[in-house]
Amino acid sequence: MDKHLLERSLTAVDLPDDGLTVRFYEILFERYPAVQPMFRRDTKLQAEMLRTAIVSVIDNLDDGEWLTSNLGSLGRRHSEMGVTPPMYDAVGECMIAAMAEIGGDDWTPEMSAAWTEALTAVSSLMLAGYPDGVPR
Repeated sequence: MDKHLLERSLTAVDLPDDGLTVRFYEILFERYPAVQPMFRRDTKLQAEMLRTAIVSVIDNLDDGEWLTSNLGSLGRRHSEMGVTPPMYDAVGECMIAAMAEIGGDDWTPEMSAAWTEALTAVSSLMLAGYPDGVPR
């Protein structure tokens, strides 16, 4: 994984006031309205937590033990909320869409590819944390 490209591209689209993750949730709910009831919290708070998680993952990208432990734990919590594998795909799609929208002409196919790889890896580690295996 190209950590430098991930950091550089995140810096380019990381808007003030969690604007990237706020826009992500707007896109997610537009494209996948069925998931919105799963979000009982204020979306602004959810956006803050998501931004913190993204930055933490990038900061610890070279620490496999940290990633496995923390993302596995996060996956267990998501399993309790009923998150299914297709929802992870939707999240990746909508996050990259938000990044590309904010990045505009400066967003490149290489950035999309790097984030697709990273978000797929994150999803895999989270799904590995599901207590009874991945739901179908």
